[in-house]
Amino acid sequence: MGCLGSKEKPVSGGGAAATTAAPAKTKAAADASATNADKPEGDETRLDADSEGKFQDNYVLGDEIGRGGFSVVYKATAKKGGIAWAVKIIEKSLLQDDIKLLRREIAIMKKVDHKNILRLKEIYEDGAKVYIVMELVEGSELFDRIVDKGYYSEKNAINIVSQILSAVSYLHQIGIAHRDLKPENLLCSGADETEIVKIADFGLSKIFNDEEELRTSCGTPGYVAPEVLMCESYDKSVDMWGIGIITYILLAGYPPFYAENDIALFEKIMNAEYDFEDDCWDDVSDLAKDFIKHLLVKDAAQRYTADEAMRHPWLASDASDKQLKIGRKMSEYNIKRKEDKAKFQAGKEDSIAALNKARSTVKK
Repeated sequence: MGCLGSKEKPVSGGGAAATTAAPAKTKAAADASATNADKPEGDETRLDADSEGKFQDNYVLGDEIGRGGFSVVYKATAKKGGIAWAVKIIEKSLLQDDIKLLRREIAIMKKVDHKNILRLKEIYEDGAKVYIVMELVEGSELFDRIVDKGYYSEKNAINIVSQILSAVSYLHQIGIAHRDLKPENLLCSGADETEIVKIADFGLSKIFNDEEELRTSCGTPGYVAPEVLMCESYDKSVDMWGIGIITYILLAGYPPFYAENDIALFEKIMNAEYDFEDDCWDDVSDLAKDFIKHLLVKDAAQRYTADEAMRHPWLASDASDKQLKIGRKMSEYNIKRKEDKAKFQAGKEDSIAALNKARSTVKK
């Protein structure tokens, strides 16, 4: 997750599957810091959390299950009822000017209610920390699940894409653009027909109206839409580009845009240069390819909306349950994307410079 060449930055990493960043804390240290709340700071740091009392009075903190640049995610059990939840604990001192972005993320999470979107339960706050209690997904990131599963078919892909589309259609209907759809923001649990996919992490999401033009250059290299890279105004259609990228990877095991360096990668994205020439596409239906072609469109005005994509015949087709030839490629890609994520977090300035250079050399 990240913003390219913008003051607007991500607030936190991943829902139940967060990124690796700051040094790990022990559970004891987390418990100690949770019970030793500082006095409230100035109004500019307050989030007006709506849950009364202290987090530690209502939950027992469990094991760490993920972390991001500003937060650590733990398993937590409610003292009343014994239900397990995930709690994202955010150090307000690390947010600095990004407290307003956290407010926006929380406002969006309070607004959404969909079976394929990670559910917010409640929020606690003290002078030093924010405690975001969320639905606990007893599973893993989507692509990790596919690699572990071993067997994967076009029929499975339809089930996954349909759920993502349902959630994105809902978000767009209530005026929210996610702006950072990618594998690590898709959590998965269950198996086969009961497999459930949930969209997580609304750190870059934005509430909009149909007349509003978005301009912040945010997203993740490899998944970001051409119009964002080219500093053009954009809208919710950037989410549909992201779904096109995810669908392509689900069916091929590798991304549609790849290159040896950022400049070449950004040029390919801005020119929408991709193909279906690899042997793995021999086992993929023409309907699936047509679905992708309507999403990975350079001209955002010609790109499918979420509702149009949901009506595409591929999603209602009797797709093959034959195993796709993606096992090794998906495994290799899964490893590489995690390595690239760490490199991007460590060298954002290099990516910004590459982006600016690519913008000046891209073919019109």
